[in-house]
Amino acid sequence: MVNAGDLAALVAVFFWAVLVCAVVYVLIRLARLMSEASRAMAEMRSRNDLAFERVQAAVDRANQQLDKTSSVTASLDELNTGMSELAEQVSTLAGLGRTIAAGPAGRAAAFVYGVRHAVGIRRHLPAAAPGRPAIGASRADRTGAHR
Repeated sequence: MVNAGDLAALVAVFFWAVLVCAVVYVLIRLARLMSEASRAMAEMRSRNDLAFERVQAAVDRANQQLDKTSSVTASLDELNTGMSELAEQVSTLAGLGRTIAAGPAGRAAAFVYGVRHAVGIRRHLPAAAPGRPAIGASRADRTGAHR
């Protein structure tokens, strides 16, 4: 027969076994959770490495563009310096040209240009049709008053 002490020991062993089973179940679930977390971290690390590689490639391309931009800027600075020198030379030559144009040589050149221009206009006038005066003819020529 089972006395009260044996029954209490049997109940304690049963609860102890249930407790051990519960702890084992929790530990198994915890181990699965830890392995899933480890796998997720490894996957995250590989994705981060890929993202860092892409970011590094983008930074490298940006640096290349900046290098090109700095070389273009340097070229533009050289061009600006050259244009400034050219402007100074043109300004000097313009002053010399004004001095020459204001003198006797400039007046003679203007007279020669005017004569050449007038002769050119005279040469290229169309011939007058019968009964019509030529273009550029004076009023006396059109009416025939001087004939």
